[in-house]
Amino acid sequence: MSDLEHVYFLSRSSPPAFAAEIAGPVGMTVIRGERGETYLSRPSPEGGAMGGELRRNDLADPEEPSFLDVFPLVLDLGVTGAGRGRRLAEARGFFTELAGISPVPVALVRGFDFLVGVAARETGLLWFPEGVTPYAEHRRVWSRFQPASLAGSGD
Repeated sequence: MSDLEHVYFLSRSSPPAFAAEIAGPVGMTVIRGERGETYLSRPSPEGGAMGGELRRNDLADPEEPSFLDVFPLVLDLGVTGAGRGRRLAEARGFFTELAGISPVPVALVRGFDFLVGVAARETGLLWFPEGVTPYAEHRRVWSRFQPASLAGSGD
C-alpha cells in the first residue's frame, strides 16, 4: 500500500511539458528537481500543501495487465500533515477539478491498490465502487471505462 494517492494521465507529453499545460488551470506551481524531476504543488484547502512528482508510469507489467497500463504519466499525490482519510478526501476534490479541465483522460487510484475514479471528455466523471482494483480480477468492472489507446487522446 502506498502512502500516496496517484493520478494517472493519458498523455504522450513529457512530464515537464504536461505539467506546464495542466498547472495553471488547477492552481499549481511547477517545480523542477535537482535531477530534472517535475513536481506540482499548491496550497491544501485544510492547510499545508498538496502535490508531488509528475513522472512516467513505469509500472506496466506484461505478466499482470492493469487498467493503468495505458496511462503514460502519473502524479504521486500527497498532502502535508494529512492522514489517510483527509488525503483521500482532498485527492477526490482535486480529481473532480481535473475531470472538468483535463485535456486527456485521467484516473485516480488510492495507493496503488484501488480504482477511485476515471474521467474523460467522452464519459465525464465516473466513480468506481469501493474495493475495485486495477488488476485482472476486476477487469469486468473497469474494462469498458479504460481508454483503449493513445489515439485521439491529445498531447
